[in-house]
Amino acid sequence: MGYLDPEYYMTQQLTEKSDVYSYGVFMLELITGRRPIERGKYIVREVRIAMNKSKDLYSLQELIDPIIGTMTLKGFDKFIDVAMKCVEESGSARPTMGEVVKEIENIMQQAGLNPNADSASTSASYTDVSKGSTDPYGKEAFQYSGNIPNTNIEPH
Repeated sequence: MGYLDPEYYMTQQLTEKSDVYSYGVFMLELITGRRPIERGKYIVREVRIAMNKSKDLYSLQELIDPIIGTMTLKGFDKFIDVAMKCVEESGSARPTMGEVVKEIENIMQQAGLNPNADSASTSASYTDVSKGSTDPYGKEAFQYSGNIPNTNIEPH
């Protein structure tokens, strides 16, 4: 609960932008160490209310997970910006998943990390999918090796 795109309640349809919304909620979970809905409070709303972009750490010190709160957080502001774009109320205002991946890769590069070091997918993978390729991991990545069970059920 708490990951569902608000537009879904109106349209009863899930879209790619619904996945982006859910991913934004997940990003906020990573930052805060809290569940999407905890003690009756919704993480998206709590971050929106507390956030002040003109202050250090966007004034989110009280919400940041204590485990990461003591670290030097390179790219924190940009990571929060991406997360908040993902949880925009309107799906049309949200980025695509490919854009999210590119932004995270840029944040990692600016922080001096190699985004492609151990990653099975990159923004290139997502770009290929959007251009018609159907499998960003390759044809052999998830081949099913088991037998399909017989679905014919005989009546007694």
